[in-house]
Amino acid sequence: MSRRLFELILSIKRKCQSNEEQIQDELGLSQAEFNGLIVLEPGQKILGFDFADRMGLSPSRGSRVLNKLVTEGYVKTQVKADDRRTVLIGLTAKGTRKKKRILGRMEACENRISAKLTKRQIGQIRSALSLLEEAL
Repeated sequence: MSRRLFELILSIKRKCQSNEEQIQDELGLSQAEFNGLIVLEPGQKILGFDFADRMGLSPSRGSRVLNKLVTEGYVKTQVKADDRRTVLIGLTAKGTRKKKRILGRMEACENRISAKLTKRQIGQIRSALSLLEEAL
């Protein structure tokens, strides 16, 4: 009998979550810090409300994560000059270094997966996952 799509998604999620938790432990990050750093790009500034939205969090929860990242020195905030109610968020040098370490570990994980697949299969998986992401 074929497994349900949802069951397959949950199985993959559990396996990915295990790898994600290992990266978080290795780098001394909480899940919230890890996810916050993932949504930010070096050299880029985003609006405060975009930060919570990118993380899929409420504005109040996003604010708490942001405050933790600022306290840890990974992120800096800046009030927008033309609208003092708007905050811009960007990675600090420390945050950029941590993000690079995260990406390095994610790439190593992806390489372990890719080593078991052909280039064609990898392309098919990327396409299928993109479709799934859009559908969700």
